[in-house]
Amino acid sequence: MPEHIHDRITYDLVDRVARIELVHTRAHNSLDRQMGRALRTAADMAAADAARGDARVVVVSAQGRVFSVGGDLAEFGSAADRGAAVKATADDLHAGLAALRALDVPVVSVINGTAAGGGLGLALSGDIVIAAAEAKLVLAYTASGLTPDCGLTWVIPNRISWVRAMDLVLTNRVVTGAEAADWGLVSRAVPSEQLATVVESVVATLLDGASDALAHAKRLMAESAGRTLTAQLDQESSTIARLIAETDGIEGVDAFLAKRTPSYR
Repeated sequence: MPEHIHDRITYDLVDRVARIELVHTRAHNSLDRQMGRALRTAADMAAADAARGDARVVVVSAQGRVFSVGGDLAEFGSAADRGAAVKATADDLHAGLAALRALDVPVVSVINGTAAGGGLGLALSGDIVIAAAEAKLVLAYTASGLTPDCGLTWVIPNRISWVRAMDLVLTNRVVTGAEAADWGLVSRAVPSEQLATVVESVVATLLDGASDALAHAKRLMAESAGRTLTAQLDQESSTIARLIAETDGIEGVDAFLAKRTPSYR
């Protein structure tokens, strides 16, 4: 049975897949203090399960017709110290996002409907992001006199062109999942009725993969921005040389040469 965390998120680990699901549907999965705490806890649970080898893939999704409408402005607005309230919630959300980003296992995020503000930051947290083509994505911060958080000022300019990024940030332009896929903001977009099937197909592919290769490939990609090309080439050669002599590398090469499907650990 899924574990309920602060009545905001469920965490479930079944068949080596850790599933983090936003379930505060009556508030459209808004990001309040309890949601921040819940995300931080769920991400830590996923990290622990991945470190033990119990989780090979993490899926981040949401119940309801929307993914998340973003920050709970009513809660922030009613706080005695608005700044402190926002900071506390953002700190928890950011800790959760950082923990997800640091995972060696693949993270798949699923955008089933509207993702706004910080909800969009969470929706874009996956290594693979699959959106319903009809989903609406919007930052919305500056419309309320605020600035983006939840990693959006890092993720968006690193994925799309500067002018498109600034259009989203400054005008709060709404884009569909299909447009976001065309721009490279998400991995792919599919009709909403196909979303669950496509997600499970991607998860199955990842589960069948060589976990060490996936982890090292993810790490190489994540660390590349901090290296020169020469340093990155050195890291690539040492990594592939190590993996080809280990269990999964041996199985993968042998299976390729024998024209059979590999069977990884």
